[in-house]
Amino acid sequence: MHDDISNGLIAVAAQLTDAAYYAMAGDRETARARIERAMQLLLERSGSSAQAVARPSGMVRGGLAAWQVRRVKEYIEAHIAQRIRLEELASLLRLSGSHFSRAFKCSVGDSAQTYIMRRRIEYAQGLMLTTRDSLSEIALACGMSDQSHFTRSFRRVVELTPMAWRRSRINDLQDSISIEARA
Repeated sequence: MHDDISNGLIAVAAQLTDAAYYAMAGDRETARARIERAMQLLLERSGSSAQAVARPSGMVRGGLAAWQVRRVKEYIEAHIAQRIRLEELASLLRLSGSHFSRAFKCSVGDSAQTYIMRRRIEYAQGLMLTTRDSLSEIALACGMSDQSHFTRSFRRVVELTPMAWRRSRINDLQDSISIEARA
């Protein structure tokens, strides 16, 4: 449980770091999107969702109940380093694959596969910021088949390669530390 919370906070920090990076580069739209994603992660971690906040019942019409969304997300977090099949997620809730897919997308806003990939990338960002593990080790720890799969997926989601993203964040961190040291 404690690791889930710290990983969630690391993912939020990664999104906020990205937002600051894009804001400094003058890309306000991307910065705004990163901040919105960080807010979404915080809402998810608090047991709420944007839809649950909008609908006090915690149920989105045609979607999953709040407890179902929470159960699926907890399963995904617990198995992030493993292969997660749609059928597994559907069977958790005793739903057909097609009904689960439609209801999940309605509730979360992304397909289950897109959500899982984004969570893997966010988990990887946390590992890249907090460990010195190689990218191939991080790829395997995030449930990717190999480093090239990881790189392709990461670039699709973040629009940078993992190495470029890691270098820029480490350089930004070192710059801010040296500025603080001078002050």
